[in-house]
Amino acid sequence: MGRSNEILFPFYRKFIRPTGKTALLGFADNDLFKGDCFDIKLKNWDINSDWEFPQKYDTIICTRCAYFAKDLFSFFTRCYNTLSDGGVFYVDWGLGDHWRFPNYKLGWVKDGEQEYAYNENNFLWSSVWHDDFLENNQFKVFCKRVKKFGYNDVKKSIAEEVPCLLNLESIKDKFIVKYNMIALWDDFPQLYTLLKCIKK
Repeated sequence: MGRSNEILFPFYRKFIRPTGKTALLGFADNDLFKGDCFDIKLKNWDINSDWEFPQKYDTIICTRCAYFAKDLFSFFTRCYNTLSDGGVFYVDWGLGDHWRFPNYKLGWVKDGEQEYAYNENNFLWSSVWHDDFLENNQFKVFCKRVKKFGYNDVKKSIAEEVPCLLNLESIKDKFIVKYNMIALWDDFPQLYTLLKCIKK
């Protein structure tokens, strides 16, 4: 995570407002937010398992983790079922600048190579999309920055390089969704999209 922490941590603190009982998915500690931690490192949660928790939470926070989900619709459904009525689910995705590999990818799969992190074969799979993203100023900055890597149509490239791409329209019956974006780095661009999903 390295150099992005000094930018992303203030970004998270600005837009993520946990209230009540909080579940932290993909967190091994309470350094950034306070709550019940669930993480593969703690051996108490795997994003791609048939997980469910014995209690409801008012807030669920999942940062820099959801791109490991192979089935995002299932992931959102499980989070929906875990939330109290009116609860809030915060989740984000990053694209670009995967420093573990020399071949710059906008998404996760390119030229037969799939991104992984932390452990070999722990692949990155997913992201989200909505056509409203095209009008976001931070998205536009990211689009300009990735042109030097041959990405002239970012929407098309995301669809080509992300194996599991969930259109946010598919969850509008469960959540009211708002989002914020932040573009990082001129040299190896990244884009983070943070969703605030309010349970209907």
